[in-house]
Amino acid sequence: MAVQVNKRSLFLLLLLVFVIFLVARNLRETQKLAAALERHKLGHRVPSEAPAVASPFKASTEEPLWLSPRTQDLQELLKCRNRRLRLQKKQHGKYWVVQNLISGRLSRRMACAESITYTTNGDYTFFDNLETVAERWFGPISFAIHTPGYDLNATLDAIQYVRNCLPGSQLISDFVSFHVYFSNEHMPEYVPLDEEEALKWPYRCVDGNGTLLTPPYLQNRTAMYKVQANLTYPINVGRNIARNAVNTHFIFACDIELFPSLGLIEQFLDMVHRNRSVLALSPNQRPRVYPLPVFEIPENEQVPNDKLELLDLLQKRRAQLFHAKVCASCHKVPGYQRWINRTTPVPDELELFSMTLRQDTFRHWEPFYISDNKEPVFDERVTWEGQSNKRIQ
Repeated sequence: MAVQVNKRSLFLLLLLVFVIFLVARNLRETQKLAAALERHKLGHRVPSEAPAVASPFKASTEEPLWLSPRTQDLQELLKCRNRRLRLQKKQHGKYWVVQNLISGRLSRRMACAESITYTTNGDYTFFDNLETVAERWFGPISFAIHTPGYDLNATLDAIQYVRNCLPGSQLISDFVSFHVYFSNEHMPEYVPLDEEEALKWPYRCVDGNGTLLTPPYLQNRTAMYKVQANLTYPINVGRNIARNAVNTHFIFACDIELFPSLGLIEQFLDMVHRNRSVLALSPNQRPRVYPLPVFEIPENEQVPNDKLELLDLLQKRRAQLFHAKVCASCHKVPGYQRWINRTTPVPDELELFSMTLRQDTFRHWEPFYISDNKEPVFDERVTWEGQSNKRIQ
């Protein structure tokens, strides 16, 4: 009996030591982040030459929301709640996250059933697609950016450039919310304290002759901290961080290289509003998502705006299914030929075409889809350089 007590006591002691170790470790990581912030506060890389950029955060978040009848109906139907986008610093596994470091001026006060959030991820070299995505999506975008070490500085350069130097900068400022994350083993020396400070990061759009400067995100990738440190890209960590930061009921988890059809948000919300049977409103119903066919075209080809323009490219063999030559089974479309031949009864109206389970011939399917945010999170063991199926959930 005495031996059992001693074993139990020893077990409890070891458990207590383990808990103390975890607490101490978290405290050290918190102190490291605080120290990085304090170095900047005391003058480390202070961007004194930065233009004064007023933050619209306080003014815009206090404005009352105007909700359309459709938004009010859907909000009641979906039982979702409105919430503001707020800057938060949090730990996500071994990563530190600054969520909503800079939030979209319109996105931060978007009602939960008013729009759909395009959630995506990348590093600062992915910014070349952002303007096109913002113009075509015309709605909230949640962008999680991997920023180990000095890559955070280059990321701030890129954020300021796309928000201030492009024809589509207004849309990017209105809709794109930027989140940065980095592992506790590769902390940046400088992290902005808040959005106001991040917006004071210095930037230049033109040189002394008035010529537009080369975007900072087009620089050679070999100079990146990530490359120099031989780090893998945690793609599914970024996907989950982008999802966690949204304030709309519906999301579209997507790669930033994929450009949506024009008017997709309005068409989808109109569809679920007029045909509520496509929604899983009862807990007794099986969860469902809404996959979208994805195609790829040559780099020099004009992006089609709708199905008619896409069909024209397919007929000319200037378009094909996404990754058709890499993984044909990953992005096949159920009833593909019927979908090709089907005409939409009402122009610019979205409708449900077919229902399919991810099994049998579609067991390797990796669709991009609109869904609510209750879907399983992405498997964070998967990296960009790892398994072929990067969308494991």
